[in-house]
Amino acid sequence: MNRNTKKYVFTGLMTALVFVLTFLFHIPVPYTSGYIHLGDSMIYLSVIILGPFFGAFAAGVGSMLADLLSGYAQYAVPTLIIKSIMALIMGLILSDRKRKASVIYVLSSLAVWIPFSAGSIIYLKNQIADIGKENIIYSIAGTGADLETIQQTSKIVDNFPVYLTVGLAVLIIMLSTLAYFISKRSGNNIFNMKAVIGMSSAGMCMVIGYFIAESLMYSTIAALMSIPMNMIQFFAGIIAAGLFMPAIKKALMYTDKQ
Repeated sequence: MNRNTKKYVFTGLMTALVFVLTFLFHIPVPYTSGYIHLGDSMIYLSVIILGPFFGAFAAGVGSMLADLLSGYAQYAVPTLIIKSIMALIMGLILSDRKRKASVIYVLSSLAVWIPFSAGSIIYLKNQIADIGKENIIYSIAGTGADLETIQQTSKIVDNFPVYLTVGLAVLIIMLSTLAYFISKRSGNNIFNMKAVIGMSSAGMCMVIGYFIAESLMYSTIAALMSIPMNMIQFFAGIIAAGLFMPAIKKALMYTDKQ
């Protein structure tokens, strides 16, 4: 099997794996009628295996098909764009051999992410003050919501700034810790520090991308409420990619011998 044929085969395989892990293992998110899933782990691995452009195809098409076939067609086009950009960003970081360029990119991403989180907290507090807490609760939970749902939503609205701040701190700590242990892992020349940097930048792109899309599709308040769930998806994708990587590495070594 020549190199081009092998790349096309792996692109089809990774597109299918992105679809399967997105379609089969997903948890609905009530605020935006969306869902979180493990498909991002296969997106990260697609980029490591295929590079930025073929990886972007697998990421965008596989994720879009999962949305279409699982009843979330309203997300199909935003997903195609966001997931493709995710893969491109990660792929460009991995293809750049200069460590300095990768560090600058990550610092730039954090420079965007931190003001974004701070601005979201300020915006939410202003919205609660301007609109009124009750109106926000019913806009999220719905006018026909039962008492338990209203109480849970009220608690989330009250504590959301805290959740967002803690989530950001946990994000930085977890990624730093994960990068440290992975970089120390002997014999791992694929899932390394640079790969973690690429995945973290792609994950931040995903969170911000869906925030923008859901703000346009629903409301800014609902989009803000989906951020913690998207951050969980971000974490789970990186961890799952690390768990799946040994099997993928063995498969790559086997095909290289053919």
